Amino acid sequence: MPEPPPLTNHGKTMTSVFSLLGRNENDLTAALGWTLRSSPKFLAALTGALSPAPQARTTRIDLEVSDQLGRTDLELHGADHAIVIEAKRGWLLPTVTQLETYASRCGSAPIAHLVTLSDCSPDWAQMHLPAIVGEVKVTHLPWSVVGERLASARRTSAGHERLWLDQLDIYLKEALRVVEVNNAEAYCVVISNDRPGGGGPHTYREIVEQGYYYYPYGWGRGWPAIPPNFLAFRWEGYVQRVHRVLDYEVIPSLQDRWPDIPVLSESSGDRARSDVTDRPHVLCRLGPALRMDPLPTGINYRANRLWVLLDQLYTAPTLQAAQRESQVLRGDAVADESASI
Repeated sequence: MPEPPPLTNHGKTMTSVFSLLGRNENDLTAALGWTLRSSPKFLAALTGALSPAPQARTTRIDLEVSDQLGRTDLELHGADHAIVIEAKRGWLLPTVTQLETYASRCGSAPIAHLVTLSDCSPDWAQMHLPAIVGEVKVTHLPWSVVGERLASARRTSAGHERLWLDQLDIYLKEALRVVEVNNAEAYCVVISNDRPGGGGPHTYREIVEQGYYYYPYGWGRGWPAIPPNFLAFRWEGYVQRVHRVLDYEVIPSLQDRWPDIPVLSESSGDRARSDVTDRPHVLCRLGPALRMDPLPTGINYRANRLWVLLDQLYTAPTLQAAQRESQVLRGDAVADESASI
C-alpha cells in the first residue's frame, strides 16, 4: 500500500489526527481525554500510576467542566473515584488557589485525586505544591510518565485501540517538544572568570568547561523559558565555543548542584539579581564543544544575549555580521545590536 500524501494545515504538516487541534493545554487534554476514552488499557495504566489507585471502572470522562469556581481540564469519575487533572506545558504548575477551587469537584468519592501534569519533576512539584488540598490528595505526574504508561499500553494493544494510542504518541512527542530538534538557532551569551556568589572554587567559565550552563528560571528578565538546542559562549571579544544542549532540568538553587557555591540571596546587599544563587535556575547539560575557530564579535556587545543561526556563526566574518544575516534570513527587522538587553 503506497504512503498517503502529506496533509498540511496553513502550511504545517499534520502528522496525526490530534495535530488538527493545535498544541495548547486545552488541546493536549482533549487528545488525552479522547484516547483514555478509546483505550481501556491506557486508562487503567494511567490511573494505576496513582496511589491509591481506583479499583472500579471509570464510567465518565469529562473535558472542561465549568462552574462558578472555575473550569477543570479533565475529570475521571467512577463508583469509587473522582480524579481531576490539570495539565500544563513546560515546567509550569497550577497554583494552590486553582487546586483549592477544584477539590470540591471530587465530592465524597472514596478515592480522590487532584493530578497535575507538566514537564516538572516530582521533586520540584513536591517543593511547590501541598500534599493535600481540602482533604483531596495532590499527585504530580510528569508528561514523561504519561508517555511511559502510553508505551506500556501500546505494547499489548491492537486494532482500533492501538490506532488511537499511536496517534496520541505521535502527537505528544511533537506537541511537547517546544524547541524542534532540528532548530539550528544558537543563544549566544557572554561568560566571565568571575565566581558565582562571589566566591567558591568555580568560575562561570569553568562551569561551562565542566559541561554545564545555568540561567535564572522564572525571575530573570528575557531568558528563554525553554533552553535552545545550541548555546554559544563568548569572552575576550570572541565567540569561543558552541555546544549542543543535551537536556536540562530546573533546580531549586545552585547549591543543589554545587554545594560549595556561596549562598547569596536577594537580601545579601547590593549584588545584582543575576548574582543570586539560592533561587531556581535552569541547568543545561552540554554536549562536547563543536569545532570552530574563535569568531570576533565585531562590536562590543557587553552582556547582550543574542539569537544567531548556527550556520552563520560558522560562515560570517564576525558575530555582528552573523546576527544581521540571521535577522535577514528570519525576516526580522534588523535591530541595533549595541542596545543593551
